[in-house]
Amino acid sequence: MKIAERRKRLTREESQALTRERLLESAGELVVQHGTGASVRDIADAAGYTQGALYAHFQSKELLFLELLRRHMAREAQELDALLQRSGDKPGGAMEALDGWLNGMNSDHDWSMLSMELQLHARRDKAFAAHYDRLFAQHKATMARLVERFFGELGLVPPAAPNEIASAMMALAHGMVLQRGRGARGVSDPAGATIKLLLKGLIAISAVG
Repeated sequence: MKIAERRKRLTREESQALTRERLLESAGELVVQHGTGASVRDIADAAGYTQGALYAHFQSKELLFLELLRRHMAREAQELDALLQRSGDKPGGAMEALDGWLNGMNSDHDWSMLSMELQLHARRDKAFAAHYDRLFAQHKATMARLVERFFGELGLVPPAAPNEIASAMMALAHGMVLQRGRGARGVSDPAGATIKLLLKGLIAISAVG
């Protein structure tokens, strides 16, 4: 009775927000467990709702997955930002923090595959592409700011525009995911090591210049 009474006290907006969060949580769990093959029915059933409830909040499964990816990207960017903040006063701390982050980047294979599948879907669907391209541009701008900050904490000027470096890093992260096997959960992304090489080369160029 207490739970039922608590639910009755939710406003319409609060109830809608709760439904949306539960659908996202359900979809996220299914992506981690089974990849992106989960159907709308699978996601709705796991959350305890009907397919109609899902479509009331998301126009398509792809847009629901895109919101999952946006949150995942934002969380990673926040983690990297926090690492750079904590290492700012430590000599060599910025490089050490980035090393640690790259060592574990995209260790969950399914999030990398989700990004790739949405990118491919955007190439086929112009309406969806508008949503995907906007998210991609926002994430690239965030990564560019972090790149600029990273070089600044090393006392260096980036040898290329930060957004170009961010684009190269993202291209490596997306392009190399297919080199891992389907069962590679928990294994660090090979792009992490390659991005390290790229950054170390850019640091060397910047130091000489």
